[in-house]
Amino acid sequence: MEFERKIILWTYRKVKKSEGNMIAGEHEIRLRLTQFKTVKYISLDYSSNIQNWDEQFNFPKPSHRHYRQIVQKIDALLDEVNFEIKLATKNFEIYLTVEELKNRVLKKAMRVTPMKILEFFDIVAKEMEDEGRIGYANIFKYCKSPVSKSLKDKDKAFTAYTKADAESFEKLVIKSNNKQTTNSNYLRTFYRVWNIAIERGYTPKEFHPKKYIKYKPYRKYKTSKRAITFDKIKALENLSFKADSRMFRSQQYFLFSYYARGMNFNDMLKLRHEDNCYGGELHYTRSKNKRRYDFILHTKAVEIIEIFKAYPLQSNADHIFPVLMAEHDTPKKIDVRIDSALKDLNEDLKEMSEMIGLPKHITSYAARHSFATNLRHKNIQIAFIQEAMGHETELQTMTYLEEFDDVLLAKTIEEALS
Repeated sequence: MEFERKIILWTYRKVKKSEGNMIAGEHEIRLRLTQFKTVKYISLDYSSNIQNWDEQFNFPKPSHRHYRQIVQKIDALLDEVNFEIKLATKNFEIYLTVEELKNRVLKKAMRVTPMKILEFFDIVAKEMEDEGRIGYANIFKYCKSPVSKSLKDKDKAFTAYTKADAESFEKLVIKSNNKQTTNSNYLRTFYRVWNIAIERGYTPKEFHPKKYIKYKPYRKYKTSKRAITFDKIKALENLSFKADSRMFRSQQYFLFSYYARGMNFNDMLKLRHEDNCYGGELHYTRSKNKRRYDFILHTKAVEIIEIFKAYPLQSNADHIFPVLMAEHDTPKKIDVRIDSALKDLNEDLKEMSEMIGLPKHITSYAARHSFATNLRHKNIQIAFIQEAMGHETELQTMTYLEEFDDVLLAKTIEEALS
């Protein structure tokens, strides 16, 4: 009973449609089983291009985006094949065919080394870190904590997760005295982990715990007020600080974010003169959603860029703003530096809030909320604001506008009934 087992890249044909871990234009990864002249194949449900495949060893290169998962799948699949061959030998099945061997392995596919939930949280977070998406990776790390507590720190396979486990997790999250938006974020992240696991074949979709959880993570919850009115933006803009001071830089950072369509502070600090800003236009890819943004800058945003071109303190890595330097050369170092700069900015904004008479202290997030809200107060259509902010849906834009809708409504009623 002789069988040859070999992992191959099926280069005779390209994947036509992207689905799960199979990417259009790449080649399917298969296990080839050969018995004399009869050949059968078992798909690993992963694909690869030529550049990420080691022809000499018939194995994915470490550069492959799913290298770790593919290696695990290969090991598990080969173990299953070897187990079936040994079992057949033990039972004196001397006429086991390669087709029957394939069928037995496929029937037991779900039994192959089940992926565990907490382990998978770590895998996803590590993948995000490797892609330089440190903030997104941290979201998965934070979410793992309540999941772990609900499981009493005992990891279990996705396929072993029960209704009681899901209810325990929901109960723990709801009783943690978090804001509704925080609870919503935990549930969305938890669901995202399950969706990725389903896409990669670690669990059937019918095992998804959403059917057991009553809390609606995708419901629109009203956020706390973050926007500041047009006149307060002007008041902040008119504050006078020494040009070489941190307060001056913080003031300009906030104003640039505001005038650059509510640009995220993280993305703002990564901007480079040569790569992102030229001819009065801004071109960049947002870290959060990996979406490309290209637009003409507001004249005041251009003026701020000109200020920092001649500023005494300069980045030695061509960044527009003097925060990231050449020594910040890894995603982790960049994240730590930006986090430190963000704390400085929010401290300075707190002081500025008091200086312009704001009852609540503003943070960096206020720039984005204020941009959207002040446009709306100028009677700009939501569709235009949505486009300006780069939102996929109007619902996303309404999240930023909701906090001031009452003001607009009251004003409209007042005018209509006067």
